[in-house]
Amino acid sequence: MKVLFVQDVTGTAYAGDVKEVKPGFARNYLLPRKLAVQATKDQMNRVEGLQKAASRRREATEGEMKTLSEKLSGSVITIEGRAGRNNRLYGAITSLMVAEQVSKIAGRDIDRRRIVMEPLRQLGTYKIPVKLYTGVEPRVTVVVALPSPEKRGQEAPAAEGQASAAAEGAAPEAEGAAEEPIAEAASTEIVPAAEKPA
Repeated sequence: MKVLFVQDVTGTAYAGDVKEVKPGFARNYLLPRKLAVQATKDQMNRVEGLQKAASRRREATEGEMKTLSEKLSGSVITIEGRAGRNNRLYGAITSLMVAEQVSKIAGRDIDRRRIVMEPLRQLGTYKIPVKLYTGVEPRVTVVVALPSPEKRGQEAPAAEGQASAAAEGAAPEAEGAAEEPIAEAASTEIVPAAEKPA
């Protein structure tokens, strides 16, 4: 099926392009989302206008992304995580966590799918590319470190306080629970099978 692309479709075509695509792709994806229209004579008259408008949009977006790239490149992001032996993290640092930090630096939302990385499972320093636009891919430095001693110091007393409060609250309950079954056992009477009423 021959279609005229009304908007840029990443990896397929730019707005204003006329291409032959599979009928299912056109019917199920391109046409319902208004990314393309069927290439009729009337629609073909729009080609030049669509190409100019799309070109202006691409240039504006590319310029904006280059400015953002300059702001992001060389940025250092520190993410804290608890680690065990051999500096292996208890949980992984994901692209979502990195995207949140990059968004704070950029001052705008950066989708996690734009962060090109596998989950980080070790302490260390990593250079992570952020794919903003075609050909615009700044690298940010992500430092995965242990929590600072001040934070660890604050967490430890709070955890100890909760543990001691839980132990104190559980002790009386455990004592009461131990007494009740004994009392029930003393009041239970065993009746031989022959003496049971019918």
